[in-house]
Amino acid sequence: MTLDEWERRIAAFWAAFAASPTGGEEIIDELDELAAASPATDGRADFERACIRDSTGRTPDAVSFYESGLAAGLDPTRQTRTYVQMASSQRALGHTAEALKILAHADPHALGGAPSAVRALALRDAGRHDEALRVALEALIPHLPRYQRSMANYARLLTDN
Repeated sequence: MTLDEWERRIAAFWAAFAASPTGGEEIIDELDELAAASPATDGRADFERACIRDSTGRTPDAVSFYESGLAAGLDPTRQTRTYVQMASSQRALGHTAEALKILAHADPHALGGAPSAVRALALRDAGRHDEALRVALEALIPHLPRYQRSMANYARLLTDN
């Protein structure tokens, strides 16, 4: 199987999963089989293994696959997705400090601002409410047709003392 074929099969797997999500072991086995067939030498197969575990509520199992994927190397998009998803997983597991540490590696504006959204949630969980609101507002500002300067100032004032 070529890498392009494998990528198409992965995309088809996720399209089918999105259309009819299931949480059983058979869906994990199916993805693991597909991951094992990857001709890539980077971490994309482990990234996909992590994703299916996260998507089926096996968050603790996902983290080690995210770590393996990062260690083996990932393309920039998968790397950013890994930071967001692994941070979200760590947050869900109650490891807020670890989530924030992971997110420090992600461009806050990537993936439509997803890193900022997860960062805001983690900050809120850490009891840092004003900082969480600032992060959320700053992620929103580029999308506002007006009031960008005002909102940037209001956001800054939340944490500047």
